[in-house]
Amino acid sequence: MITMVAIVTMTYKTINVNPQTYERLVYYKHANMTFDEVLNDLMNKISEEDYYKQVLDEHRKIVEEMRSGESLTVDELDDFLDNE
Repeated sequence: MITMVAIVTMTYKTINVNPQTYERLVYYKHANMTFDEVLNDLMNKISEEDYYKQVLDEHRKIVEEMRSGESLTVDELDDFLDNE
């Protein structure tokens, strides 16, 4: 009898997340889930197209606020950040 063994090696990428994001991800894990599984589950909830539609909608709102004068000017933002 001949036994065949297949060895599969996985390569991984490192991504940087801030500590708060890491803690949030931990709450999504359950049982023996990996962070890879958590991230894929979350990304499977919305298509790339729908995600980018939301991003574009947010940018359109910002541009509209800027055009209507509802947003801070650069000088106002600088003043705000200087006083933080």
